[in-house]
Amino acid sequence: MRKLTTFVATAGLALSTLSGCNMTKQDMGIVGGALVGAAIAPVVFGNSAWYTIAGGGAAGAFVGSYFGRGLDSTDRSRVSYTLNKAPDNQPYQFMRAEPDSNLVVKPTHTYKVNNQVCRDFETTLQEGQKTIYDKGAACQQSNGAWKVRS
Repeated sequence: MRKLTTFVATAGLALSTLSGCNMTKQDMGIVGGALVGAAIAPVVFGNSAWYTIAGGGAAGAFVGSYFGRGLDSTDRSRVSYTLNKAPDNQPYQFMRAEPDSNLVVKPTHTYKVNNQVCRDFETTLQEGQKTIYDKGAACQQSNGAWKVRS
């Protein structure tokens, strides 16, 4: 258990040191997920062997990367705004609160599914030197809100 405490304390210190750098939400998700995974794994598996801590950290980093990569609620409202306003292939660019960060949303195709208007779209999220590109599809609900299709 002493190894675990030392590891988590060291990783927490590293995270607080790195937080002054230009880290993206995905970077923070990776580091935070690794910390949580490394701290929880020994409790879940009942031992504090190095491979348990390392495996928990790796699994946590993977999960944290996935969740950190996603758009926040402000970004999702910007996607909805663009789907409501922009014609196909007309990109809208939004500046974000983080320095050197912006979001570009471009609807690419409009169609109907079961009498609902649906749109394919692309997002490009620029955070510092990192670019995250994604595609999606959403359908407009009866209340006007857009629901992403899975």
